[in-house]
Amino acid sequence: MLSLTYRPLTPADIPELAAVLRNSQVFQHIGGVPSEAEFALGLQRAILGPPTERSSERWLNYVVRLTDTSQAIGRVEATLHHGIAEVAFLYGPEFWGKGYAYQGLTWLHEQFQEEVSAFWATTTPANARSIKLLHRCGYVPAPTTNRPVLHSYDEGDLVFVRSTSPSAGPCE
Repeated sequence: MLSLTYRPLTPADIPELAAVLRNSQVFQHIGGVPSEAEFALGLQRAILGPPTERSSERWLNYVVRLTDTSQAIGRVEATLHHGIAEVAFLYGPEFWGKGYAYQGLTWLHEQFQEEVSAFWATTTPANARSIKLLHRCGYVPAPTTNRPVLHSYDEGDLVFVRSTSPSAGPCE
């Protein structure tokens, strides 16, 4: 297993994450590269947690660092609500294809499998890298009916689900 550390996201992490993640490749499938101010504001909001009207949710945001150098390479997150976890991950392009996102998603599963009945993820149909990772980690396309409300869903996204039952097993 690769040597990574996961720490709760703090305001001090934002500039380093901006340098790694504010990239056209990273934001190709999620609306384009935000300005530095928009990027910082988004992470500051994530750190603060859900607004009052969504107070039953838990927003869990982590910076992912290489253990040996402490360099930030990306972030993972889980939004827990109604007995499910919506997961997401962003890594700098120079860290793609090295198993880091796979390990991060596996780590999220381990953290929350006792608390939720399923993990959910969404992505655009064009995001082949994310789709491949989700399949590798046991996610399957979700049926179009009886889905929970997903806060990370945008019209046209593909939706994937992974059960937390023992038969789901680890990422392969």
